[in-house]
Amino acid sequence: MMGAGRLLELPTGATYVVDERPEGQERGTFLLVHGATVPHWEFDFLAPLLLDAGWRVIRFDLAGHGLSARPEASYNFSLFLSQALGVLDSIEPENVAVLGHSFGAALAAALASERPSRVSRLVLVAPLLDFMAGKLWVRAFGLPGIGRALMRHIGVPSLIHRRRKRYSAIGAESLATRFAKEARMAGYAEALASMFRQGTLSDHRERYWRLRLNRMRKGLLVVAGSEDTVVPLVDVGRVRALLPAHEYVELTGAQHNLLLTHASSVAAAITA
Repeated sequence: MMGAGRLLELPTGATYVVDERPEGQERGTFLLVHGATVPHWEFDFLAPLLLDAGWRVIRFDLAGHGLSARPEASYNFSLFLSQALGVLDSIEPENVAVLGHSFGAALAAALASERPSRVSRLVLVAPLLDFMAGKLWVRAFGLPGIGRALMRHIGVPSLIHRRRKRYSAIGAESLATRFAKEARMAGYAEALASMFRQGTLSDHRERYWRLRLNRMRKGLLVVAGSEDTVVPLVDVGRVRALLPAHEYVELTGAQHNLLLTHASSVAAAITA
């Protein structure tokens, strides 16, 4: 397989893109959209499996994440959607399969609605419904002025601690080190605080409902983990009720980081 990271200049800022091609004949192109907090390397275990199955795999870092630009901006849904559309429009093939995880699933659904002629297939993994619902404590991170300080001194250190425990539990300590390094970079805490302030992780029902309104008849797959506490099965059920006809795969014992712990099962569901 071949792959190289590059910066794609977009109106939303420089976007880090990794484009990998299989060694043999290409089956098609998959665009992978990550969720909030963890950048493109959350697909490090899944991407090789898709490449082995013959897919060209393209992934990128959302604004404020990983190696993409972290501009002084309002990190609302429109910003991320504009960025994702810019990446999609830069891909040469007419038809592209799109996979989104968590917040990335809401973005992927919006991509399919905005570019129905370009998205040939859609995979929603642990699709985020409304992270803010019932969580009064997270609203503090969105408070003007103090929210940034709280995110920098409380929110980000807490994320680093949780990621270290989670990645160590699956023998992926290198990912914990990588996450900590990138999370401490200038602009990351500010980007996350802005996402909370803008309500970017709030109600995404409309993103999924629009797929039904647009009569999406192409391949639609939903994948969820039975032990996911970030996007619990009750939320997945609510998302599924909004969607048109689709396939559903539930992975027993899988949590929110199922792309790392159950990459082979996710790949099998995709390529089945």
